[in-house]
Amino acid sequence: MTSADGASALIARHCRELLAAPAFRDDPALRDDPALRGDPTLRDVVAQCGQPLRVLLVGSISTGKSTLLNALVGRTLAATAFAETTSTVTWYHAPDLPPPDLPDPGHRSVACDFPLARHVLLGDTPGLDSVVHSPRETLRMLGGSDLTGAAAAFVCVLTGGRIDQWARGIEELAAFSAGPLDAVGNIVVAMSKIDLVSDPVEEIEEKVRRTTPVPFRFAAVNQLMAATARTGGVDARVLGALDALRERPDVLARPTLSWERLAEQTSDGLPPGHLDALRRAIGGPAWLPALVRATAGRTSAAEVAEVFEELSRIRTLEAVLADIAADRDLFTATAANLRLHRLAARLPDGPAALLRARLDAMAGSREFALLSRRAAGRLIERSGVDGLDAWEARLAVRLLRSEAVERSDASAASARWREHAADPFRDSRFRELAALVVDAAREALSDPRSDAPRKKEAG
Repeated sequence: MTSADGASALIARHCRELLAAPAFRDDPALRDDPALRGDPTLRDVVAQCGQPLRVLLVGSISTGKSTLLNALVGRTLAATAFAETTSTVTWYHAPDLPPPDLPDPGHRSVACDFPLARHVLLGDTPGLDSVVHSPRETLRMLGGSDLTGAAAAFVCVLTGGRIDQWARGIEELAAFSAGPLDAVGNIVVAMSKIDLVSDPVEEIEEKVRRTTPVPFRFAAVNQLMAATARTGGVDARVLGALDALRERPDVLARPTLSWERLAEQTSDGLPPGHLDALRRAIGGPAWLPALVRATAGRTSAAEVAEVFEELSRIRTLEAVLADIAADRDLFTATAANLRLHRLAARLPDGPAALLRARLDAMAGSREFALLSRRAAGRLIERSGVDGLDAWEARLAVRLLRSEAVERSDASAASARWREHAADPFRDSRFRELAALVVDAAREALSDPRSDAPRKKEAG
């Protein structure tokens, strides 16, 4: 969806009109009131609605956030620039796009080509518990300030030992960023340093989900391997270490591996520094057996780097972010709408009334109705709804997305979801969702496309 489409474009138009001086001509008391003319939040909402999805990377220090950022953008942040880079919010954008308007004059942007560059505007933030740099800029982006909601999606980087500490933060993040139907979907928990966690990834994910009831997406990443693969870290020393270990299957067959023991057992076959280079490239040694097997027959650095990237799971995280960015209008409009409501609460009575009138007009628009349907579709498709079979769920999603369906299917869906809406044992959110499906089915029945013969999906 482009900036010319949907609810984001509607929000941007209303904000531009509020920013323009003619909006005050009919009210002499407000004609010279600067409360809305040039308001920085209104200006930034206009910018946000025309940009790729703003995704903010947040986390505590020592969680591997910077290494994960290196992997996502495919570049190494120089050690001399590390402090400067993480002292404020830095946004990474596609080099072929115009430099983005930023939420705050203190932020900065870096043109950088990376896999998600055309889909997201990726923001890096100072660590929330940094003792070197104040986390104020990060906190301003997260809640309770003029920049609240300036990001539309969040990647929360945590490690196995910080799950409990982050549970409350994820819940608060969801509370102020939830959109239609209270559907979140814009929060990704990125479990970093999984090379140091002995539990299977599936168990880690289940542990995170049990810790907090908030629905979110999950991705576990070995950010060291990902960054090594994408920043040229697979060199001759790494290749030499893998070749030497491949010739020593007895070493890798041991039930527990440690770098110290490996160094002792390969001291006669590896030049100094080779094993250490491999350690810095992959983290924990538990990954070695799978890595050695997967790189068998790969002779070039590029081929081995591809294996590193695949095993690191970085592509899984990027697929989740790309899926969220595919609904840019939903998440951007949700963030912008919430920002405007918070702005109205801070303004004097007169300008607040003007802004609230615009918000009311937008809330009753066709664009916002479709936004609610899109949220309902994501809720059914991504989170699942109890009591629905697969075919019924797929049909509901197609209706909510205004896709063409057979008239008989639309009629069956309307009858079934009316039953759902009237079910007293369903919660209020489900009944609201059911009402949206019924409305979408009614529109589909009046759509000439529904008369076209179509092959029914298999159940």
